[in-house]
Amino acid sequence: MRLSSNMQLALVTEIRNVAERMSNSGTAQEKMFFFSAVYGVANRIMNLEFDPELAFLHHVTNGAYNTINANLTFAAQGVSVITLPPTLFDKLQDAVNELANCIEKGEKTYPILERISNLAYSTGGNGYYLFLKGMLTI
Repeated sequence: MRLSSNMQLALVTEIRNVAERMSNSGTAQEKMFFFSAVYGVANRIMNLEFDPELAFLHHVTNGAYNTINANLTFAAQGVSVITLPPTLFDKLQDAVNELANCIEKGEKTYPILERISNLAYSTGGNGYYLFLKGMLTI
C-alpha cells in the first residue's frame, strides 16, 4: 500500500484502536460498532491519499460489516436462525490486529482481507452451512 508515513501511521493506529476496543466490548453490537471504524478511517484517508489497495480494504471491511450486522439483526428479530460461528468475533478481532501488522510492515493485505470476507460469509445461511460441514474454516 502506497501511503505517506503520516497516513500509514494514522491508519495503523486507528485499526489497532479498533481491535483493542472490540476486545474490550461485551456485546456483538458493540464489537461491530467499533469494527465499522476500519472502513471509516480507510475512507477518510482515501479522500486525502488514494491507493487501490486501501480502496479494496475499504470495500471488503464495509461489506463484511454490512453482512455480519444484517445477520445479527435478522437473528435478533427472529427472522432467521442464529448463524454466527462461536469464535466469529475473536477471529475478527485477530484479523483486525493482523491487518494493522501487515500495513505497518508494508505487506499485502489481501490474505487478511480474504479472511475477513470469509468470516462475514460464515454468518449467512450458506456460509454457516459450509462452516458446519467443515468446508469453510475460519
